[in-house]
Parts: sequence; structure tokens; C-alpha cells
Amino acid sequence: SQEVRRVIALPNVDEQLRGLGGFPISSTPEEATDRVKFEIPLWKKLAESGWLGLPFSSELGGGDSDLIDLGVIYRAAGRHLVPSSFYSCLFAGMLVDGLATSTQKKDLLGPMIAGDLILTTAYAEPQAAETTRLFAAAATAHGHEWILSGVKSFVADLGAADVVLILARLRSASEAEGWGLFAVRKIVLTERLRRMPAFGSTPLWEIDLDQLKLPTECLLGGIPAAGNTLKAFEKNIEKATALMCMEMAGGIQGVLDFTVAYVKERKQFGRPLGANQAVQHMLANMAIALDGARVAALKALFLVAKGREAGRSLAIAKVCLGETYVNATITSQQLCGAMGYSRETGLYLWTERAKVTDVWFGTRASHLQALTRHIGFAA
Repeated sequence: SQEVRRVIALPNVDEQLRGLGGFPISSTPEEATDRVKFEIPLWKKLAESGWLGLPFSSELGGGDSDLIDLGVIYRAAGRHLVPSSFYSCLFAGMLVDGLATSTQKKDLLGPMIAGDLILTTAYAEPQAAETTRLFAAAATAHGHEWILSGVKSFVADLGAADVVLILARLRSASEAEGWGLFAVRKIVLTERLRRMPAFGSTPLWEIDLDQLKLPTECLLGGIPAAGNTLKAFEKNIEKATALMCMEMAGGIQGVLDFTVAYVKERKQFGRPLGANQAVQHMLANMAIALDGARVAALKALFLVAKGREAGRSLAIAKVCLGETYVNATITSQQLCGAMGYSRETGLYLWTERAKVTDVWFGTRASHLQALTRHIGFAA
């Protein structure tokens, strides 16, 4: 099919990403925190390549492509460790595309596609990372402005972002009126930000929203979008999960490629490490697991892209990719020995990313619970 041929075209994307330089290997914690700011040329090249605008309208400078094309990019991005703000920005961009007015799209998506604006999204809260019914942050209408309350946690890549989308319940005269996404310039939030300690190279932040006043034009889509915002957000989570599975499949391929190259070069007792049959078995097991995980990721992506029911396939893919990615990095660390822990090799970046993606958009445990419901095993 046409979709399969597009996915097979991955090597060409790989070659382009290799030319961009991929993920910068950070030598200090500061560089790891705001690596996009340290690599502005890389971000601009991503924009010039058209990947920041791939799923958006050509009227805004986008590529008029669909989720399958974007999945191909995500797989290559995972293989070459593109900065995580790339994913955060596109996640926010797709929310803007689905909810905003034409003027808001022009103001936010146009500069984003050009590489002049970086977006991220604040939706999780201390008491609930992903369960929307437990989100407590609210926005109350007061004249020509909204007054927000609550706290947002686990906001990814806020250090590199220019604009953050904040999800909150909408209230008027203490009555619930739906949900809203507010586009807020980071400079407005400067005194309200707190860096959260986190594992890996994805920086997380917390935002105190107490008594934050925002003009009405910050609300994406205005009041008419209030009834559709939560549904659009949950649909976007579904798309982002499928795309992350593709990223993870690319990451596993990157780990396998790195490990194969290392065991070919590394010699012990006068022969390459890879000449040992036990090492070959470990690499073969990694490759076999990758083949199965890749199929799971592709199926989930195709179903989501076509608008079909994908809950079961997404749960299977996320569990499979999470386990396979983490196990691949563990195997690679075993084969590389002490060199696997050195910052110069860059293997630590895949190891950290594997742990982050394993829990982002749902842990293995939560997806297994979802899977039991889909197949009728839930109590």
C-alpha cells in the first residue's frame, strides 16, 4: 500500500537527520537542561527541513501531511536522538491546530513552523499525571479576563519553550462550563516556575497558577471550543502515544546499530568482541524483539491515523516498546562495559530516553490495565 511505501522511505529521512547532527552530546548538566538553546542551528535546520510543519496546513507554511508521514520522522528522530523539545513542540502544535481560531493559528503555528517559536504543554498535576478527571486546575471568568488557580507539574522542555499551553477547567460563577487551553508566553510565568528534579535529559518544570490573570484572547478557540477541548486533548494524547511508539522503535534501532558497531571494533584477546557466539546471541535477541515491537508500533500508528479504534493496539505497542527499549539499552550497557557509561559514547542518552518514554503517556502497568479492559479480562 501507499502507507507501507512511505514507511519504507525511512532511510532517506535517516540520511537527512545524520546530516543535521542529531542529538548533541551534552558535556554539562546545563547543556542537557536547555540543549535546544545550545543548538539553535539544529532547531533552525529542523524547521528548514519542513519537519516542524509536516502535519499542518500549507497555508501556514506546513506540509499538508498526515500522521503516518510524521511517524516516519519520529522513528528517524528516535534513532538519531533529536532533542525532546521537538516532540513537545509538535504535541502542542497539534493542539493549537485542532482548537485555535484562524488568527491564533497564524500567531502561533506560523512562527513555530518557521522555527522562531517553541511550544510546550502543561496538563499534568501533582496528584494526577494523566487522569484528566482528577485534574483540579481551574480558570474562572471575571470580566474580560480569566483567573487561574492550581498547579501544573511535569511540564516538559519548558526551559527551551517560548509559549506554554495550560489545560484547565473553565468556570463561570462557580459553574463548570467545560475545559480550556490557554496559550501563555513563558515570560509571564517567570516568577511562577520551579525546576523539578527528574531522571534523564528531559527537563521538567512546575507552574504555580494561583491568581494568574490572563486576557480572554489567550483561550484557544474561545468559549465555543470549551465543550470540545477535553475530547480534542485526549485524541491528541492518543496520536502522541502512537508517535512516541515510533520514536521508541527508532531508538531501539539506534541502540542496536551502536552496539553492533562497538562489538565489531572492540577487541579482546586478539579478536573482535562480536566474534563470540554469546555476544551474537544477545544481539540477535535484541533484533528479534525490535522486529516485533516495530510491527506493534506501525499497527497502532496506522489505526490512529485512519481514525479507527486503536485503544487495544496502542496499549500493546506501548507495553512492548517500553520493555524492548529498556532491555535493549541494558544489553548494550552489558556489552559495552565501562565505555557504555562514558558521556563520550552517547549511549547514556538512549538509556535515559528509554526510561523516560517507558513512563510517558502511560506506564506499562497502566497500559496493561487498559489492555485487560479491551480484551474483557477486567474484574
